[in-house]
Amino acid sequence: MAISKLNAEQFANMAVNAAGVVFEYAGKDGKNTAMHFFGADYEATVKTQDEMFRVLRNVVTTFWEVKTKESLLRESNDGIRSKLRAGTPHRLIIRTSAGITVKVFDLDASVWARIGLMPTKKDLDRSARDRKKYIHNATKALMEALNFRVELPKDIAQTEEVQTEQVVAESATPVAETVAEQPARRRGRKPRNGAEPVAVAA
Repeated sequence: MAISKLNAEQFANMAVNAAGVVFEYAGKDGKNTAMHFFGADYEATVKTQDEMFRVLRNVVTTFWEVKTKESLLRESNDGIRSKLRAGTPHRLIIRTSAGITVKVFDLDASVWARIGLMPTKKDLDRSARDRKKYIHNATKALMEALNFRVELPKDIAQTEEVQTEQVVAESATPVAETVAEQPARRRGRKPRNGAEPVAVAA
């Protein structure tokens, strides 16, 4: 896994199907910059709630771990800073490992002023056991804010079930229309062309 900090030129030239999680930050004159999280930990393999939770939890965990390390290092050198920003991004983009866009979340148009990526001092003071719980809860809150609970199936089984239902529905519709369009014929009546009588279910 890796994290890249992209300046305006790099972000402008970034592939439109780059896999992973992208935090886009607003810049002057439309020259936006970005943070790109990529690699297996940050790339969903399928478009499901479970995969989104895994990916977003890894992102949130990274922010917490880096902030913890930064705080410790700054005790000896206050000038040390990580590349991760405390500010809320202008836009959040999530793509699968295949480069398929799962979500583009415009935070400027959102009611959420912050999405809680960077832990507070109180968060950093929690024990290791409590920290895992709060990272879990923070990820759940992020999922709710991004509407993933509504827009995506929970797991791959649900995705396949929905796809199967759609295929069955699509294949059944033409058959139903064909039967409905057939002219009604009385049971046992001999067709005019001399063929054998055909029994048609009512």
